[in-house]
Amino acid sequence: MPVPIDSLPLPTTILPLQHALPRLPLPKTPSAQRRSTIFKSSTDGIWAPVTPLWAPWPIRLSPEEAIAMGYDPANPEGLGVDEILGRWDPVDSSPVESKANGLIMKSSRRRLEMEPIILAVSPRALQEVLPALDPGDILSITRSGTFPDSPNAARDSFIDILSTRKVLSSDTYGPWSTRYAGHQFGAWAGQLGDGRAVSVLETESEQGGRQEIQLKGAGRTPFSRTDDGLAALKGGLKEFLGSEATAALGIPTTRALALHTHPLSTLPVFRSSSLSPASILARVSPSFIRIGHFEALSPPEGGRGGRQVFLGLGTGSGGGREEWVDNQAEKEDEAEEGDPKERVIGNLEGLRDLALYMKALMGSSDSGLESWKGWIFKIIELNAKMVAKWQVYGYMNGVINTDNVTLLGLTIDYGPFAYMEVFDEGHICNEDDTSGLYAYRHQPSRILFALQKFATSIAPLVGYLHLNHGALPQGYTKGSSKEDVKEWATKGEEVMKGWNWEEEYWSVQKGQELDGWRARLGLKTVQESDQKSIRSLLSLLHDHRLDFHSSFRALAYFDPIKASSDSEEGDYLPKFARRLVQEAGRGKGSHEDKTEELEKWLAEYVTRAGTAEERAAWSSSSSDFLPTRLASLLSLNPSFVLRPSILSSLGEKVEVLLTAPYKDATSKDDLDNEKVERGIVEARREIWNVLERAFDPFKDCNDDKS
Repeated sequence: MPVPIDSLPLPTTILPLQHALPRLPLPKTPSAQRRSTIFKSSTDGIWAPVTPLWAPWPIRLSPEEAIAMGYDPANPEGLGVDEILGRWDPVDSSPVESKANGLIMKSSRRRLEMEPIILAVSPRALQEVLPALDPGDILSITRSGTFPDSPNAARDSFIDILSTRKVLSSDTYGPWSTRYAGHQFGAWAGQLGDGRAVSVLETESEQGGRQEIQLKGAGRTPFSRTDDGLAALKGGLKEFLGSEATAALGIPTTRALALHTHPLSTLPVFRSSSLSPASILARVSPSFIRIGHFEALSPPEGGRGGRQVFLGLGTGSGGGREEWVDNQAEKEDEAEEGDPKERVIGNLEGLRDLALYMKALMGSSDSGLESWKGWIFKIIELNAKMVAKWQVYGYMNGVINTDNVTLLGLTIDYGPFAYMEVFDEGHICNEDDTSGLYAYRHQPSRILFALQKFATSIAPLVGYLHLNHGALPQGYTKGSSKEDVKEWATKGEEVMKGWNWEEEYWSVQKGQELDGWRARLGLKTVQESDQKSIRSLLSLLHDHRLDFHSSFRALAYFDPIKASSDSEEGDYLPKFARRLVQEAGRGKGSHEDKTEELEKWLAEYVTRAGTAEERAAWSSSSSDFLPTRLASLLSLNPSFVLRPSILSSLGEKVEVLLTAPYKDATSKDDLDNEKVERGIVEARREIWNVLERAFDPFKDCNDDKS
């Protein structure tokens, strides 16, 4: 029986993250949660308690608010930052019945002043990963766009928790953000972390497994650096739809649960010299642990310590850089000559804890070096399969930094992503990637680069395991020297090199990609010439600017039996080629030239797709061959793809609907509330229309080619 979000059970199979992993040392003050803190690399903590703060940053206090707090706005002597931020502390709670999960919904007067607007919810995410969650009537609201006309406790708790109006917590559990580091554009970037993401709950169910709910755009954290921790509406909408559209194509990904916004007048987001509505995206994954989490605990040579420069940091409510940045890593730099153990021992204990936690979460709880090898190869396999799917469906990540690569092989962080429209191996979807490092052709090698950094970070563990007969006890670093650790790392790299894991990665990645192309072309048998034939087709699509997705959808209707017969006096191939070019053509040029080259490729395709072996692989009955093959191809070649133009158009439309009433009003009293509500209704409907189509990308769009 599904239950409201505040009643979901905590995981029991695997301990919740904050019960299993060490906490970062932060003072228990409101300002400590918002101060950018660069931790020493020797700090073994993974997470920090962070209450969501969906509010403008820097925090500003109005005269009315100062008076309400008992201070004179003209002379607020004694009014400190912690007192201002403390207004968001979730300390007030109504009497509630004791829940099985031990959590209580808490809030504060300041939080309850928030006016969250639910824009979208994914019924597929609910069904597939959170089947035990009862959202109340929220799905009917987001589908129809209408406002509720009756109370609903499950809906209210869903909105309150996922918009941060209320916070779920207990004495031993509450919202958190994590520390990670990483390589960005190939260079070591030092500490990064959840700069605008706060996880609020973990749960598990028999059907959905273990899942973590994280809010992106939930406000400033200790890892925000110079940023405000907020997310603009267009970015939140892009990731919400991108996640669900990608999942519908069968590509492994984190999932999107819900999208909230807020009235522009009270929570604007400043981006590129303009104002945008804010958004909070609730996303879901079994884990959000990235390769960068391991790099933070075991950074590369020369990456420990590290001075990070923060430019343009807002002073907020009276605080400059000294108040809002605590670079503990600078102290580690200073300690290098005195006590090297401080730099290399503490983090390796945390590294062990994190690795054991992820091993258990991924179903590998056995000890011994072989178990660790199996776990590492599982990570390699999952990421190889993920990027193979990217290539086959033209998914462009745009920013494959090591902090954007997960251990679970899930697509994550949809910032500059795009689905390629015209096949181009050199295509770049990220305008900041001026060198083309993350171009389409480089995606598999960049995933390998991230895995190489993961291998480097865990090398001390593997080396210790090898030298100590598979044992890795708690406190294993006690009494060890810097030279000992270097020996473990060297031995670990040597052991892993002997495993030939990079060769395994390429074997899986290339094999899975080739199998994916075969499947999209309806080829069940294997021939050595397949790769050459596939490359020839992709070259044709590129040279003649034929739409990548439309071309494969059209090819699904190709009839190899009819093409190889004389039933149409040999006209089938040229007719089919002309129709494909007409439907998929995007550039200028002679249709005849395009048709002629495509016809030559189709002639080879007929021979390959219509062999007796190929027919037998599809069905033992010759009469079932074509319908069975067609059904399969239509389920693998989408008629709908979430193209950049769709996202851009929808983002503009939704933003106008939600902001026009505020921009048209000359004052607060002049605001047309009916226009505000109409805008919300229409925005919900517009989003739902695209989401519904994205859920069924293989459904025909009036493309009957029979």
